[in-house]
Amino acid sequence: MQTFETRYLPAKSDNRQWLIFLHGYNNTYDELSSVYRYLQAKNPYLAIVAPEGNIKSSESPGRKKWYKISGFDTDGKRHNLHTSASEIIEIYEATAEELYKTAMDMNAFIDEMQKKYNFTDADTFIAGFSQGAMLALWTSLIRRKSLAGCFMLSGLVAGAGLLQTKIVSRPHIYLLHGTDDTQVLFKCMDFTKNWLLQNHITAEVKAFDNLSHKVDNNELDFITSVLKIKKEA
Repeated sequence: MQTFETRYLPAKSDNRQWLIFLHGYNNTYDELSSVYRYLQAKNPYLAIVAPEGNIKSSESPGRKKWYKISGFDTDGKRHNLHTSASEIIEIYEATAEELYKTAMDMNAFIDEMQKKYNFTDADTFIAGFSQGAMLALWTSLIRRKSLAGCFMLSGLVAGAGLLQTKIVSRPHIYLLHGTDDTQVLFKCMDFTKNWLLQNHITAEVKAFDNLSHKVDNNELDFITSVLKIKKEA
């Protein structure tokens, strides 16, 4: 089992909700720190756990990723607008074993954080951006008990064939995606939604016009609104 370096951002008021936020491919903590500040400014009851991937970028060691993709889609077909969503999903089948192992480690990490900071699955949401969104989905679906919800920002269902055989929990999944995303193509959102529904998992989609491959405040406002509804329920 691997562990992850992490930053813990306590809530400004008594903790009532926890968010595990998984960064994207070759991201840094500093690049997403404004995201965490924005979410906590909107929700004083929110504590954030921000782990970092264990794999360092070969070009920039300060940047981290969750799993290696070297030798994967060397022609970049997954970024080509003419590639169908089903072909893109098939390309991502090559990531299945890496995602499975990393999601197992992430669930062990969440268990550790829950013991340390005294929170439960019912209190805990998970979110991820891009590669982190794919890991967030895996982590939530193979977890023994259901988390409160999973937010996927600019993600898709990767390693779908193996994941389908490993599903244990079925939390509510929120798919957030920009229409102008050229890294993880927007067309994959509907494919992912349909895959989730076919596996009896509740999915809600939210498209953001003119948004490229980045985290946007409109997405964070949507997350904040969901957390508020859940807190008041």
